[in-house]
Amino acid sequence: MKLSIIMSTIRNLLPVSKRTEKRSLSRPSRYLGLFLYYGLIGLGFAILIAPILIVIGISFSPTSSQMFPPSGFSLQWYAEFFDSTFFRPFLVVSLPVAFAVGILSTILGLLASYVVVRKDLPFEGGLTMYFLLPLIVPPAIIGLALMLMFNLNIFDFTSAFVDLIIAHVVITIPYTFLTTMTSLYSVDTELEEAARNLGAGKFETFRKVTLPLMKSGVVSGFILAFILSFTDATVALFLTGGDTITLPVAMFLFLQYESSPLIAATATLQILIVLILVLVIGRLVGFKAVTADV
Repeated sequence: MKLSIIMSTIRNLLPVSKRTEKRSLSRPSRYLGLFLYYGLIGLGFAILIAPILIVIGISFSPTSSQMFPPSGFSLQWYAEFFDSTFFRPFLVVSLPVAFAVGILSTILGLLASYVVVRKDLPFEGGLTMYFLLPLIVPPAIIGLALMLMFNLNIFDFTSAFVDLIIAHVVITIPYTFLTTMTSLYSVDTELEEAARNLGAGKFETFRKVTLPLMKSGVVSGFILAFILSFTDATVALFLTGGDTITLPVAMFLFLQYESSPLIAATATLQILIVLILVLVIGRLVGFKAVTADV
């Protein structure tokens, strides 16, 4: 209190020019900081959001040209998507694959993170790098390697549909592993010890104590795995064919021969499906669980 009074007295004794000089120097710096701050936000918006908005805008074009902004508003390309037999079968393939990948990848990522976090292993660092390896290897290399592996005679018991699910599980495990591991680190081990002291077994403790507390990581991992599988074209391009072509691969093949707002409508429907999934899961388990680790 005394120090503030002394500083205020000294400031009042200074000439007016001296007192205003500091203000005149600080205002440009403050304005420059605000300009850079909002400028970076605007740049991030332009890079991340603007392309999506352009695709959505083109999907409502009344003409066959991909113009933005569109010359009018029409739902004809969405009607053509549902009337056409080109894209619908591939959507029917992509959705079950994405759901299966989301479930399997989340379970495997959860088990892997539990081993790394809760088990005192001498090779914990190496095991972590092993599960994160698909993040380092380019997706095209993963797709090529899996294609060559599945072409061996020892994998004759699997179908192309199963091969695609396995491939997508491989590329999504790092994300489910990271999200569940982050949540597991936040779980207090004393709560697990208290449950065991009360007579609960290891599995019962995990099911009733640990798993509910790391719900956010599990849900986030499932959503990430679903989105990555549902939108992947690079790995799927090496493994799909015939009746197992996914929607992103079909979109890629479509662009090789034709360019129309139908492809923008298809991409917009993909975005809509992902948003519906997030909203439904958020409604069921709570939006905090959905957004906590995403």
